[in-house]
Amino acid sequence: MSSERLCLESLPDLVLEEIFSFLSFDELSKYRQISTRINRLCQSLLNKGFREVERYNSRCLKEVKAKLPRRESERKDHPLSRHSDILTAIETRISLLGMTFMKYVDLDLCCFIPGKVIDEIYSVLRMINKSKTLNSSCEVL
Repeated sequence: MSSERLCLESLPDLVLEEIFSFLSFDELSKYRQISTRINRLCQSLLNKGFREVERYNSRCLKEVKAKLPRRESERKDHPLSRHSDILTAIETRISLLGMTFMKYVDLDLCCFIPGKVIDEIYSVLRMINKSKTLNSSCEVL
């Protein structure tokens, strides 16, 4: 019986992307140093991940704002007001990250390096979507 080994590098890009989709963004950012090919694939997935978390946050914020009353006085005591505050804070941070990284990403000079940030944003967004009541935005973020 022959003991053939399957080399990760021998797999097609689509297969590798599917395998990498099971990893966290933090793990992807660490695995970039394996080879230039893996680096290219991880860069692409990190950039997609940042853009996806940006869209996901925008969608969540839009849904929450649609459920809030129009009047500021009524909005303040609404159960979703903290959700809105937290999502707005995340939107601001995403915007700052975008201004810092995305012009270099678009010029193909680098990728969105801090994969752990993407993981943490997704974690907060999932918690917000599951929770009916939230602590203050300082405690959540």
